[in-house]
Amino acid sequence: MIVPVNEDYLFEVDVGKRQISPVYWEGPVFEVRRATWFMQMDGVWLPCEEALGNQIEQGYQKHQPYNQVDQISTTVVHKEETVELDLGDQDKEETSKLVMTEELQQTTVMQEVVEEDEKREVLVEPYVGQYVVYKGSSQALLLQDESTTSTTKGFFTRFTVKSDIKISLMRGYDQVLKKEENEKKKQEEKEATKESDALNTDRKTEGQREVQQSRSIEEEEEEKKMTQQAAEDYENEESEEEVRNIDQLVFVIHGIGQQMSERLTGQNFVHDVNLLRKTIKTAWPSIASTNATKNGIQVLPVLWRKNILFGVEEEDVAEKKGESDIGIASDNMMDEGGCPTLEEITLDGAPNIRSLVSDVFLDIPLYMTSKYHDLMIQIVTKEINRVYRLFIKRNPHFIKNNGQITIVAHSLGSLLGFDILCAQPFHDTTTQTTCSLDFPVKNYFALGSPLGMILLLRGNKIVSRRSLKPDATAHTSDLVYPAADNIYNIFHKSDPVAYRLEPLIVRHYGAQLKPEPIPYIKGGLKRVLDVGNELANKAGAMLESFKMDIFHKSTMLMRGLSFGGFSAATAQHEVLMVEKRSETDPDLVRSRRAAKGAATLKSLNESGRVDWYLQEGVLENAYLSALSVHMSYWQDVDVAGFLIRELYKHRQEATKVVYV
Repeated sequence: MIVPVNEDYLFEVDVGKRQISPVYWEGPVFEVRRATWFMQMDGVWLPCEEALGNQIEQGYQKHQPYNQVDQISTTVVHKEETVELDLGDQDKEETSKLVMTEELQQTTVMQEVVEEDEKREVLVEPYVGQYVVYKGSSQALLLQDESTTSTTKGFFTRFTVKSDIKISLMRGYDQVLKKEENEKKKQEEKEATKESDALNTDRKTEGQREVQQSRSIEEEEEEKKMTQQAAEDYENEESEEEVRNIDQLVFVIHGIGQQMSERLTGQNFVHDVNLLRKTIKTAWPSIASTNATKNGIQVLPVLWRKNILFGVEEEDVAEKKGESDIGIASDNMMDEGGCPTLEEITLDGAPNIRSLVSDVFLDIPLYMTSKYHDLMIQIVTKEINRVYRLFIKRNPHFIKNNGQITIVAHSLGSLLGFDILCAQPFHDTTTQTTCSLDFPVKNYFALGSPLGMILLLRGNKIVSRRSLKPDATAHTSDLVYPAADNIYNIFHKSDPVAYRLEPLIVRHYGAQLKPEPIPYIKGGLKRVLDVGNELANKAGAMLESFKMDIFHKSTMLMRGLSFGGFSAATAQHEVLMVEKRSETDPDLVRSRRAAKGAATLKSLNESGRVDWYLQEGVLENAYLSALSVHMSYWQDVDVAGFLIRELYKHRQEATKVVYV
């Protein structure tokens, strides 16, 4: 039986196989455990294996520790009260209490041993040599016999460093939550006590200790992040109770260097998309606080790189061998024909750096070749359509609610997405090609895109399909027509990969315009300064408007009183002079050109702008940022906020988009 689970049912569980896997993309498959008993491993409560949990539960029902009354505490209280009544002398009373306390402790230990034997459950295969001691209605210990074999010890060493450690057990997930909450409170109290004690210590020593602690904590956190990243992407059950009504579907296409990112950092593209989805959730309250609309944005990755094996022969593909070089090597040393491999032309020096450069930048020259360009386009189109059809099958209300589709593409992915949009048919036709999408695209966002450079090398200019006549079919080869209502080019000014697009739409007008800043919502000192500057600009604009209003009114008053010799003949003469001057006046010519350029940009984006840049923080260094900004778009709150704002900016009663 297959059960959809987690946020928006992005994952599904095979109950029979006890496995969870993603629905819309290829990803790792994790084990799912149905458990009543949980064990504590390195401070984390994990569900027991089902076979182990069943044996523990059988012993629990057999011994029924929840019905047994703790007689030890009752006996202790009774004996202490008897001693206090019989002894009259104060000194003797204190001495007797101490003696009796030791005796009672010994008695308690003996009783605990007896009680332990009574509540002990010896485990059988495959856990021979281990036993469980029940400590109450919801707690127990998993222990190991001293005479256990090395095979049995292996169970403990799978989870812990030492094989002789007692493992705490807890019955019921509700008890686990209570335990974690109590431990969290104790940890907070402990940290508060440490901070209080630290005030009385030497500042230098304290600073050194804090630095060492912070370094060790950072190393541990980085290691945990690397090992648990994929599993964490599956743990998104906070919104599982309510399936959202999706009205904005966003496909994300990755760019260059994805092979390098996965191999060196362990951070794959699926994780990047999950970060973007979470960042949109984080930014939603501040962006849509005055809007009654709920967050209906769903973000899905489009994986294409693994489906392309450069330089692999057909028999190798059938055997699922790894990626090889561009050329095909020959076993015949006497054969001098054929294309050499990349390995054969690569220098020996600095192999690690060369491998890094190859992983990051090899995709771009391959994309520029006609063979791999067409292959990439076909694979990306096929994958987008596959994910779309699967999404519609599982979310039929999306079309009924006039849902809109957006493509977000990063780096080289922006070239792929843009070329796919330009390859769409110019008319609503039933003819399908290998590059045809099954849906119209409302918005296209390019993040950190080298598209401007590539179009410049091709000699292309971007033109809106709205400018074409209804029956237009032919167009010049130097013009490209993306099939999207709105085009956005988002970049960080320090991103070494990104380029502008507006000069490729209207050359002089676009070059004179500065990129439009994306609203800064991160907060901090810059946010405070921006608010102050905004208030100052508004005040200046109001003052200027007031001055102009006074000037115009005084001028009209003078003309009304004929102080300036104003007459109908004079007015007609001035109109003729203005019409004659408009044909040669540079200012008017520039004004008309600017109006035409603004209209051209507006045809490609309803806001009238295409290039948008992310603002830097007050203390941000542009040169240092250049090393990391290209991969930072996914978790940037400003990017997420801008996506939300633009997707819902002109939310209308959607109709099917027809490009003519």
